Amino acid sequence: MFFERFVYPLCGLLFLIVPELLTAQETSPDQAETIDVFLDCRGWNCNESYIRDEITFVNYVRNKDEADLHILVTTQQTGSGGLEYEVQFIGHHEFSDLSRTITYFSAESDTEDERRIGLNESIKRGLYFFLADRPVAENLNISYEPEEERQDASELDRWNYWVFELNADTDLEGEESEKEFSLRGGLNIERITHEMKLEFDAGQYYERQTFRDDDTTRVFTRESRGADLLLVKSLSDHWSVGITSDIRHSTRNNLDLLTDGGLAVEYSIFPYEEFSRRQITILYGISGGYRDYIDRTIYDKTSEYLLEQELRTNIEFTQPWGEFETEINGSTYLHDLNKNRLDTEMQLNFRIYRGFSIYISGEYAWINNQLSIPAGGITDAEQLLNLRERFTSYSYEVRFGVEFTFGSIYNNIVNPRM
Repeated sequence: MFFERFVYPLCGLLFLIVPELLTAQETSPDQAETIDVFLDCRGWNCNESYIRDEITFVNYVRNKDEADLHILVTTQQTGSGGLEYEVQFIGHHEFSDLSRTITYFSAESDTEDERRIGLNESIKRGLYFFLADRPVAENLNISYEPEEERQDASELDRWNYWVFELNADTDLEGEESEKEFSLRGGLNIERITHEMKLEFDAGQYYERQTFRDDDTTRVFTRESRGADLLLVKSLSDHWSVGITSDIRHSTRNNLDLLTDGGLAVEYSIFPYEEFSRRQITILYGISGGYRDYIDRTIYDKTSEYLLEQELRTNIEFTQPWGEFETEINGSTYLHDLNKNRLDTEMQLNFRIYRGFSIYISGEYAWINNQLSIPAGGITDAEQLLNLRERFTSYSYEVRFGVEFTFGSIYNNIVNPRM
């Protein structure tokens, strides 16, 4: 009865509609009138649908190999909390010898609409360079709006690049036998210029979980608070030096008090100004401080002074073929070089062939520096609820994905229905 009333009529309707959908043609600009564009939005806050819906005088294709022009959009956060968009116009076929880059800055106070309008205007300016000799250019208008003489940015900025942020949130969950309450708060202060970078963060976290079973009530809490300071001085296009300071309390890490300070030097193989496209940096740092433990550790310590050295390298490439990022971070305590740790992270998003791409990411850590593990061990409940740090010699995570698309090369239509 169900099939006769619902399934069979639905199949008949699809039989009538699907052939129409397969043969329907959407209108798009004539290929001879304009150029084929592959839009590649890598950064967050890049609204690809809005761009295609507003800039309708080019043809959008799904694969960069089919395109006359590859538009690569990447974003980075600025020191004031805004966004820097770098728009690369990479020519293919007849434009293979042509490329250009436009940078657009959006203030932290901009609305989403102001941000996307500004990005679109930057893309339009870059497109005109490639459309000037095409018939579609005859229907494009160039307008000029004169402005009064601009003041220097430092004169307009009464805060002199200082940015302050306060945040707080709470979470309350529960059912008949279980309740959870958490509270977070933080303060962030930044002042970032080309010559100097200062970041200060302070935060507090408290979590309480309550479990009721018959007449038994069990309460578990986790608490952490701390503050850290980073001050970096630019020495050249390739060198920088910085100091760090950290103070923390953490029940999960068995730390009643941690105070730490350090000095680091960093070298960038490529000039720092190219960081949005390619970056290889090498950092060496040395730090020292005092630790006071909540419980006696497995090394029979209730407190100690420690010196630690760190070597870190970071590699990032954002290119037309995809993205690659890896970081290797090694550290060791100077009083015992056998107390060390090595962390590796890797992420690759690569277009192998037209319409075929893969995604691989992974993390692995060799861990031999857990000096704060309590001697008494942890209970089953603390392990399940992640209330205490556990002893381990390694950790890992691996992710892999593949994507294959085929069909029409054009991607002009934006349809937001349903």
